[in-house]
Amino acid sequence: METTENRIIDRILKDAREEAKTIVKNAQTYAETSIEKQRLSARQAADKEANSLLKKAQNEANIIGEKIYTDVKRQAGWTVLSEKNRLITNVLNEVKNRLLNIQENSGEYITVLERLIVNAGAVLGGGKLELLLNENDSKLSFRLDKLEKEISDKTGKNTRLSVSDQRITAVGIIVKTADNRIFVDNTFKAILSRREKELRLKTARILFSTADAS
Repeated sequence: METTENRIIDRILKDAREEAKTIVKNAQTYAETSIEKQRLSARQAADKEANSLLKKAQNEANIIGEKIYTDVKRQAGWTVLSEKNRLITNVLNEVKNRLLNIQENSGEYITVLERLIVNAGAVLGGGKLELLLNENDSKLSFRLDKLEKEISDKTGKNTRLSVSDQRITAVGIIVKTADNRIFVDNTFKAILSRREKELRLKTARILFSTADAS
């Protein structure tokens, strides 16, 4: 017959086994929960790192894209500017050619030279002046008396013009004072050189103002 002592021992052992099962079960549950939390935390950390890397990559891509766009835009601007300069230069070259071709029309050419003589004479203030021409132009017949009067009227000083024996190679006229101290270079090349900046601006406005506005 089972003694009271044995029953107590059995009860203690049973309770101990139940408690052990509970402890083991709780430990397993805690371990599983901890593992899941760690897995979730690791996933969140990985997602955060991935998002950070993705954002960084996107920022770098945007910077590279902006740089490429800026470079392309700058290159396009240079190309447009170069093309504009080429067109302006072509126009100026055409102007030079037409000025040189004026010589083929002796009447028009003489009129142009006479205007240049009056202009230079007025700048020099009148007085005794000499005209330097190239070999061909020295053979032209100028209305010197008329030109002298025009210069005198402009300057208020009596003017005398004479064709110098000295020859130039350029097309146009050089007018100098009789003492050789001052001269005005009104050759076509010198005139275009002095007015090139002005002509470029004027040509650019004519060629591109309408196109740019559209």
